[in-house]
Amino acid sequence: MNSRWTRIPIALAVGLLAAAPLAGAQETTTGSLQGQVIDAQNLAVPGATVTVLSDQGARTYVTDGNGRFFAPYLPPGMYTVRAELLGFRTVEQQDISVRLGQRLELSLVLTIAGLAAEVQVIAAPPVVDTSSTTTGARIDNAVLERMPVGRRFTDVLYIAPGVSSGGGTGDANASIGGGSGLENNYIIDGVNISDAGYGAAGSYSTYHKTLGNAITFDFVDEVQVKTAGFEAEYGQSTGGIVNVLTKSGSNIYKGSVFSYVRPDWLESSWDPLTAVNGYVNTTASQVTELGFTLGGPVLRDRLFFFGAMNPQWERTTLIAPEGFPLASLGEVPRKRNIVSYSAKVTYQASTSHRFNASFFGDPSHGPLGPQQSSTLLANDTAGFSTLDTFGGNNQAVRWDGILSPRWFVEASFGRSQSALREVPSVDEWRVTDTTVTPTVRYGGVGRYEFENLGERLQYKLTSTHMLGVHNIRVGGLFEDISFDAVTQVTGPTFTLPNGLTTVTGAVMTALPDPVYGKIYRVTSGYIASTRATKQKYYSVFAQDTFQLGEGFTARLGVRWEQSKHVGVGAKYTFPGTWAPRLGFTYDPTGKGRAKIYANFGRFYTQYPGDLSSRGFSALAATNQADFFDAQLTRPVPDGVLAGNQLNHLVMSGLDPAQAYSGTQNTYNREFLVGADYEWMPGLSLSVRYIRRDLFNVVEDMAPATRLQLVTGEVRDLVFTIGNPKDGWPPTADPRAAHERFIRQYDAVEFYADKRLADKWSMQASYRWSRLYGDYEGFYRNDNNQSDPGLTSLADQPINDPTFTEIGAPTFGWTGDIRNLGRRGAGPLPNDRTHQVKLFGSYGPVGGLNLGTGFLIGSGKPLTAVGSYGTFLGPRGSGVQTTDGFKKRTPIEFSFDLHADYKVSVGKQQLLLMADVFNFFNRQGVLFYNQSTERSIGNANVDYGIPTALQVPRQVRLGIRFTF
Repeated sequence: MNSRWTRIPIALAVGLLAAAPLAGAQETTTGSLQGQVIDAQNLAVPGATVTVLSDQGARTYVTDGNGRFFAPYLPPGMYTVRAELLGFRTVEQQDISVRLGQRLELSLVLTIAGLAAEVQVIAAPPVVDTSSTTTGARIDNAVLERMPVGRRFTDVLYIAPGVSSGGGTGDANASIGGGSGLENNYIIDGVNISDAGYGAAGSYSTYHKTLGNAITFDFVDEVQVKTAGFEAEYGQSTGGIVNVLTKSGSNIYKGSVFSYVRPDWLESSWDPLTAVNGYVNTTASQVTELGFTLGGPVLRDRLFFFGAMNPQWERTTLIAPEGFPLASLGEVPRKRNIVSYSAKVTYQASTSHRFNASFFGDPSHGPLGPQQSSTLLANDTAGFSTLDTFGGNNQAVRWDGILSPRWFVEASFGRSQSALREVPSVDEWRVTDTTVTPTVRYGGVGRYEFENLGERLQYKLTSTHMLGVHNIRVGGLFEDISFDAVTQVTGPTFTLPNGLTTVTGAVMTALPDPVYGKIYRVTSGYIASTRATKQKYYSVFAQDTFQLGEGFTARLGVRWEQSKHVGVGAKYTFPGTWAPRLGFTYDPTGKGRAKIYANFGRFYTQYPGDLSSRGFSALAATNQADFFDAQLTRPVPDGVLAGNQLNHLVMSGLDPAQAYSGTQNTYNREFLVGADYEWMPGLSLSVRYIRRDLFNVVEDMAPATRLQLVTGEVRDLVFTIGNPKDGWPPTADPRAAHERFIRQYDAVEFYADKRLADKWSMQASYRWSRLYGDYEGFYRNDNNQSDPGLTSLADQPINDPTFTEIGAPTFGWTGDIRNLGRRGAGPLPNDRTHQVKLFGSYGPVGGLNLGTGFLIGSGKPLTAVGSYGTFLGPRGSGVQTTDGFKKRTPIEFSFDLHADYKVSVGKQQLLLMADVFNFFNRQGVLFYNQSTERSIGNANVDYGIPTALQVPRQVRLGIRFTF
């Protein structure tokens, strides 16, 4: 790549930042107010003093020649704005709610002084940000405390329209705007806490999913969910942006002591699931929490502090299926102990300079037990393990400076660190015997992540300047990322048929064979298991928000970004990319009460460290090694038909993958149009249409067809990384070809947002959407694969007629590999046609507050899966289940309730709380087994049975004493 093109954007950004006359509007960790002071004749009033007051003190500004003022870097909260000038009555507007990342426009009218010394403005301030085209939701702590939501910040995301379950990525990693659960960008106090390895919310494991992110809403001031139309400042996501601000101290000493418990004795019985080959059921779950918060001034109006601690003890009670060996243990607890903390220091050096330092994290531990629940299906407890550590620690330092009335600068440094270390109890090979029914399992835990360590060092600088009607914002971000992974397999090392000796144990499956009775197929064993990787990420942006005329605002921006991935043995730098952002808004009221808007943007993703760890490193994995004996001493010779194959050793990653020159990063092309209207004070109504198309998918590809691997024509999988396109790259078999992947998202959303006022609040939405294509994204729900950029979809050419023409009659293959591509395009696993949400609260009335949460939506598409993970038909073509033939899972429905009662004791308050989740105890089916076979010619006796049910009714009790 020509380094000149790398240097130009960086040099341009440095020049712009140094030049001062450039700026911006929306902040990452604060909000802002701007407006105009006019007289009774609607003429500008220059030189007026505008004072912005909050519980962190007062800040003063002076209006310019056009009567305008701008108050940046305001922590979210309630404000009073006062305007005064000699000869005029002082005007004051109260109860102005500044929200995270929002800029509100105010108009203050001064009248000639008379007998009255001061005028109180009665009209409520506007709630519509008329300059922004970003969609999503903002949820503050005051609302969260009054509604039935989970305790962690990721539980809050589901209140927003456009957010639904990510499926196998776990509740913490939602699907936002059609993206998979690993495509979001999570930011807390300006720090990108997305897992360095997989892009999840906090510490993540391919086997346990998200284990971190235990930051509870007692620590949180506000959560902002951006679902579309991001500003040029934001990127690194083809899903959504989750921006969280933790609490800060103020001039008022405030604190709380609290406890929550969700006891198993108040939980309804879990409906059991059954399977011929066994299913581990949950019989009870319990969460116990203690905690405190404390904040206040060290020096009034200058130095503030906030601190919080929230230890949590989770226990899930599991039971092995009846008739299985470990059923004799009865109920077995799986425990996880979490210590969540947050601390922040704020120093207001002057009206113009503020410094913040924040520290938060969730270091955790899981004692010895069935940490991987499937180990309870084994003959003994050899598969039990300890999660020695998981979670993370994060730090951020930030300076906000007002260098002049028209020039504002922000600089920050952040560090995000996550760790995962699993320790097995027994070091033995893991064996699954499918020659008998039910399947027999024995040995150690098998494949596990011995150690995953991720770290992000983040350096960010932005500059904001106001030039007449222009608000210009430019900035740059550099991230230095490391991800060190050690993948292990329990058991002793062994010798492969080619004479190489592994450095790990083995995961093997005993397969039935008509000639030899059974053979043993190793599917996991590694020649190398440790990968230390690096990534350098650069981005710069510039955005101008300016007035085109009365009520018209334009937002024109551009973002440039580049990333360099360094693995063990190979590296690649994605070429620098330019991402335009073009947005327009129009306020037909002229008073900040409504807007009509449109936005076009290109949004590039950032591939996490797994791409370097498994792609640009020599993973040296055993995809298949066949033996006649369980001791792995008698390899099956090539050319012998056994296990429906002639080739009995397939390796991959003996050499690191190389990227095709010119491989481009993945991006969404997005179009958005909508309208917002403040129907009544504090209540805004919105309607919008969103269209997203995914381009330049990055995947690892091998030129060999499935048939060539099975017959032995090709023995080693040699992968290259690139952008699959129709007929490119060329393959070893001219009859087979790759295809360009498709992902298209269309959505129409209706949204009502009522801020907490007059005792009630509400967030309600309806979304119709269509998620169509043949590529889900960073995560595959079809086979539970967490490998961003390295999923198995393009491992072999998709458009391959030999799969059915030769593979089916000769080897008994089912399905069609062509259904993985365009021929099988249809509703993707995260498609939800209809979704309705209603969250609200009312009170207090006599100390009592009531809240509710209601969700109902379409089920998940179902597709039958045949041998080698191919689909029997197009996506969404349906599965023959025990409940009949279904193309989707049943409608998903949940109704939750909240109640709290406040008792005042002087200036202190005692709050008693209760939440009921899944009030009607609906335990509907969430998913079915889609696999028709356990192996080629070996039918899956559990095909079509339910594999997941809705969690039963649960009750959470809480008590909080505030002072």
